[in-house]
Amino acid sequence: MYRIIPAIIVVLIDQFSKYLVKTKFILFESQSIIEPFLRFTYIENSGLAFGLPVGGFAWLLFLITLIISLYISYYIISYNNIIKYEALSLSLILGGAIGNLIDRGLTLLNLFNYKGVIDFIDIGIGDFYRWPYIFNIADLNVSLGIIIFILCSYFNSNQNDLEDEVA
Repeated sequence: MYRIIPAIIVVLIDQFSKYLVKTKFILFESQSIIEPFLRFTYIENSGLAFGLPVGGFAWLLFLITLIISLYISYYIISYNNIIKYEALSLSLILGGAIGNLIDRGLTLLNLFNYKGVIDFIDIGIGDFYRWPYIFNIADLNVSLGIIIFILCSYFNSNQNDLEDEVA
């Protein structure tokens, strides 16, 4: 059960940061945080990752994300033979998925004036170059979790290859 603590922390930080942005910013408002690299720019993303449109499939996206989140939760809690970095990576992914799932649910149910997932992290170098996508804490943790999972899988696979060669 302790393996889902990172997911809980991610959800709490993600939702608190989105609450602050939604209550302190006007839609599309941008404020420099660490000039020239980091801005907070408030947008609401009604699409998939990177703003890809979902059309009339918002409910389907919500249900698929819910099912995947439930499966990852079950996997993290039920399987004792997963290594700690795999559990950490899946917990970060889970926390990010739930964070954005909450926003999608509020949007679908038309609650609290939500029009999409709240994104606000805007990185770049001044006006010279901006990363083309604005994202949030949940997105950041999904990406970090995927990177950790890939690295963990790679190094674990190499370790198994070395053990096979020695045997």
